[in-house]
Order: sequence, then C-alpha cells, then structure tokens
Amino acid sequence: MFRRAHIISGLAALVLAGAAAAQSQTPPGATGQSPPDMSTRSPTGSPMGNPAGNPGAVPSDMQMDPYAVDKDFLKDAMESSTTQVQLGNLAWDKGSSDAVKELGKQMAEAHTQTGEQLKKAADQLKVPVSAEPSRKTRKAEDKLAKLSGTDFDRTYTKMSLDEQKQAVKQFQREASNGRIPALKEFAARKLPAEQERQKKVEELAGGTQSADRRK
Repeated sequence: MFRRAHIISGLAALVLAGAAAAQSQTPPGATGQSPPDMSTRSPTGSPMGNPAGNPGAVPSDMQMDPYAVDKDFLKDAMESSTTQVQLGNLAWDKGSSDAVKELGKQMAEAHTQTGEQLKKAADQLKVPVSAEPSRKTRKAEDKLAKLSGTDFDRTYTKMSLDEQKQAVKQFQREASNGRIPALKEFAARKLPAEQERQKKVEELAGGTQSADRRK
C-alpha cells in the first residue's frame, strides 16, 4: 500500500504539471488541474464515511472499492458537462434574447473545458466515461428544438439550472468525500466557478419567469 501511494502521488504530479500549461486559457474561477492515475483498487481500503448511528461500520461499497465516490464523480460530472455543452450551443443559436444567447455561449464554453479536464482525469484513472450525449440529453435537445421565442428561453434556463444544481452537488461531494487528493483538490478549486454559474442561471431563470407572469 505504501508503494502504491507513492505511485499515485507521482502520477498526480505529472498530471498536474501537464494541466498547468493549459491553465493560462482557463476562464476566471476555473482550473486546469486533473487527478492522478488510480487504476488499481484496494479491496480493503479505508472507508470515506460511516453510516449514521453506527460509527464503527464500513460502507459495503467502500469495502469493494475505496475510490467509488471519485469514479462516480467523474462519470456524473462528465454527463452534466456534456449536457450543458449541448444545450448551451442550442441556446446560443436559438435563444430569443441576448441574455439567453450569452448564457448559452458561456455555459457551452465553460463546460467544454471542464469536460476536457474530466476526460483527461478519467483516462488517467482508467474510468470509462462517454463524451457523447446521454439519452436524457438527447431528449432535452429534442424538446428544445421544437420551441422558439420566450418558450424556448424559459425551458432552456430551467433545464440549465437543474443541470447546474446537480453539477454543484457533484463537485461539493467530491471536494468533501473524495479519496484521491488531486481529484479532491480539483473539485474544490472548481466548485466556486460552478456555484457562480448556478447563480447566473438562477438570476436569468427568475427574469424569464417574471416576464411570463407579466404577460
């Protein structure tokens, strides 16, 4: 285990060094860091937390894979980023207001970068993730494609807000419970930017809803 920890730490340094070169193009609040290789797993790794009321218990999923939270984070965050990119591009093209178009552009660009960082991390960790839109994303795209005007704006901002809230939760969980130091730090550093994006979408979503009520 001691030798494995040194291997993980060494790979973390290599990955972080490579990410630093791209950070000069990273928008404010984002980071270019990626986590290390942790393709090996420990069947008896230390638990990340204990069930409520039973401080001595070890969660069964942690007994099987101590890196389950890290892997789930990569998969879920990747799916959220892909969804935001797809919907953001659609809003950039079809939004009826400049505010919605600009939001779509910002979300697509920011989550494209996040998705690239997550994909790189997943490759290092040998965690299979897909950059292709999920079935849920394709259904959302199909729904938005049939809308126009304020109906499109209202529906897009609601979808984007729901997805962004999930992303914030994913980053919060990894920042608190992650077992891979570099990945945990990556999530912690990205979290403020994710929270700021949520705030922007909330403000715009509130504006579109208010406009509908005034009609």
